[in-house]
Amino acid sequence: MKKIFTILSVVALGVTANAQTEVVNETFSYTGALKDNGWVSHSGTAGQLVADGSVAKMVAGSSEDVNKAFSSAYTIEASKYNKIEYSLTVNVANATGLTTAATGEYFMHLVNPAGTAPAGASFVARLYIKGTATGYALGVLNNGAVPTGGSVTPTFGTEVAYGTPSNVVLTYIVDNTIASPTNTATLQINSQPLLTNATGIGTAPAALSGIAIREAGTATTGTGTVTLDNLVVKTYTPTSLSTIDFNSQKLNLVKNTKVNNEINFGEKANVKIYNVNGSLVKSASVEKNGSLNVSSLAKGVYVVTGE
Repeated sequence: MKKIFTILSVVALGVTANAQTEVVNETFSYTGALKDNGWVSHSGTAGQLVADGSVAKMVAGSSEDVNKAFSSAYTIEASKYNKIEYSLTVNVANATGLTTAATGEYFMHLVNPAGTAPAGASFVARLYIKGTATGYALGVLNNGAVPTGGSVTPTFGTEVAYGTPSNVVLTYIVDNTIASPTNTATLQINSQPLLTNATGIGTAPAALSGIAIREAGTATTGTGTVTLDNLVVKTYTPTSLSTIDFNSQKLNLVKNTKVNNEINFGEKANVKIYNVNGSLVKSASVEKNGSLNVSSLAKGVYVVTGE
């Protein structure tokens, strides 16, 4: 029997005048300790994190955590849509020292304030890693606070073979334009489907002013031996969201509202699909004139949004 579900409405959120500012651009083109080249060591054994002239090197069993201040701090504004992102290239040669735990270990995050004693409560937009005998997987968590007696649940992507670089973009969004503000983090890994996470407990910080690299665990189970390169952090001017005219956007974004197994899109967008109870059931990044397979969703009515 042909399975059909109906898109009840399509709302595209357009951000007006969303100017961006590059606040960190780190190519690790020097030789020596990161703490001697614009980074601050704030935990662990100082001087363990080094660059070799082309990449920064995390070493299994090391304990140093460092952070680098933005050229200008980013204030998260009330009643505004706030967005900040960082991108870099990650590579892992082998499984040495890499945790195999389902929840992984985080090794990079945004921080406030930057400096010698950053506040742990503001460790957000965390980038996670874990491994198997054949490869490594990267994951994302929006906030880092843990409920009493509980644990956080990062969202992980598909395993990448050891020795294969991952170009990643991690975006942290604080939406204060709605009655119950939200903070979410998304992670794009190479051409994998976009990952979205909002499981961390706690509120968003009032500002963000730096990015940190973290080495954790032991020589046999921790953040492992990882190289980092081409680290860029961008902040976006906080804005009010404008809802684009429904009828015209419906034609531009989604081409078919009666769906069998695929939704066809007329514009490039980051899309989210919600059921009638308001629960997020699928998210992805789609290209113009591309399609998204939704055969796993049950027959029913859904709301699709696109950014």
